[in-house]
Amino acid sequence: MDFKRIELIFLTAFAALDIFLVISFFQNNSDVHSTSQGTSHNTTILKEMRDDSITFAKPSNKKGQGYYISTQTSGNKKLKEKMEALSAQSAKMVSGEIISTFNTPITIDKQNPDKTLDQVVNDSNQIANGKHYKYDEKTSTASQIIYTQIVSGQRIFSKSGQIRFKLNSSNQVVGYTQGYLTDANPLREKQDTISQERAIIWLYQYNEVPNESVIKWARLGYTRLLSIQKGSVYVPTWYIAVHGKGSTALQYYRINAFTGVIMKYNTQVESTSSSKNTSSIESSSSENDDSLLSQAVSSSKRAVESSTQTSVRETTRRAYSSSSATSSSTSANSTSSSETSSTSSSSASSEVQ
Repeated sequence: MDFKRIELIFLTAFAALDIFLVISFFQNNSDVHSTSQGTSHNTTILKEMRDDSITFAKPSNKKGQGYYISTQTSGNKKLKEKMEALSAQSAKMVSGEIISTFNTPITIDKQNPDKTLDQVVNDSNQIANGKHYKYDEKTSTASQIIYTQIVSGQRIFSKSGQIRFKLNSSNQVVGYTQGYLTDANPLREKQDTISQERAIIWLYQYNEVPNESVIKWARLGYTRLLSIQKGSVYVPTWYIAVHGKGSTALQYYRINAFTGVIMKYNTQVESTSSSKNTSSIESSSSENDDSLLSQAVSSSKRAVESSTQTSVRETTRRAYSSSSATSSSTSANSTSSSETSSTSSSSASSEVQ
């Protein structure tokens, strides 16, 4: 047997193994160091927020996962057919939503309205597709009870995926407005989302959280990102409620859970303009999911650029304002000093100014 050859093979194998282990060691150390730096940075900002008298519960730093979700407007026909079969109410469809009034108002327990309304929602004779909704205590108010549609395990934070029950002065449900996302399907594979902690920090860095306010909650769900002729695209969103000092109402904010961009109501993009040309409409309705996803990603990129520029401008403006205030104060003190000094000192001071 050629022992030298066998020995050489073993030496080569062990050398390769050693190189692999060394590379793995340094990569792991680099990842740990990067994670440690990120954690330390977040901790510093959270402390700054508390120093600004902003109150909040300890947020989770765990990342989640989500999809871009596509929905189709063609499903409204099926929803309308189910609406027409509903009983004990007068219902009509307006702009894709069901608007209904019950023949007899429904009395509920103000503290636990879901005890009664769960039965109503799950009854297919009273609510269309009710099994896809869950009671949302956090966004319900004294004048309306909200049930949100569940898609891919998360709530829809848009009216297009909600049932909003209306209450009268006697605490009775008199009717409702229902939006329903039809043919809701994931676009491509799951992607990582930012953590709850990161979303709250970014909202603060966008200067949207005033001093002495309270962050009541931050929840992950879906919000409409873009609308087209064929349907809509929804994106994972951190929905955050802030109670400002002296305010009687909550202020709601949305952070794109993929990009970290703050989502304004008016930034939802209409990617196709309305047209009277039939061929144009047919062309729009033939778009596939790849086109939807491309538009969603492009819209997100534009939003990232816009929000980043806005944040930089706001930070710069505040820094400039602070600098100007300091300069004005220094100038005022200098002027006051010059008025009480001797004539020669006054002349020298005026030259400096």
